[in-house]
Amino acid sequence: MPHSGSRMEGARNLSERLLKGLALVSGLVLVAIMLLVSTAVIFRYLLNQPILGDQELVEIGMSLVVMAAMPYAALKSAHIRVDVLDGPIGPWGRFGGDIFARSVSCVVLFLLIRKTWDKALDARKYGDVTNMIELPVWIAYGSITVGMGLFAVVLAAQLADQLRRGVAGYG
Repeated sequence: MPHSGSRMEGARNLSERLLKGLALVSGLVLVAIMLLVSTAVIFRYLLNQPILGDQELVEIGMSLVVMAAMPYAALKSAHIRVDVLDGPIGPWGRFGGDIFARSVSCVVLFLLIRKTWDKALDARKYGDVTNMIELPVWIAYGSITVGMGLFAVVLAAQLADQLRRGVAGYG
């Protein structure tokens, strides 16, 4: 029978691989958006033939790019952090600040998730689509909801781990 610690480590590795896969999808969508925008500019200004719906595709694609990459960036602490006060507030201040920031972020994300989930359901129910090429709008709301949900899970796991370790990791 596997050790519960190895089972936990396996789940952590699987979660990290899934989030990394989402971040990879995010990068691929970003490359596709770059190609679309470049092509649209060439078509519009050199061939006088705009691409119908390119702006809508970019808008929905960017919601996917940001929300699919955010959970992995949080997991790897790849975000920008300003540490101007780290020295003066010391380990306890940093520990408390991180606890506060993650706690507030989880609460705010929970509220936002509820709103975007409701909006996604409404958009799907009423058949809301974009103006030019009639893409379903719920896709963007859905990607935002899923991305924020995964981000909240990462923050909650980091918060639990931080509380378990205590201030020791801030020395």
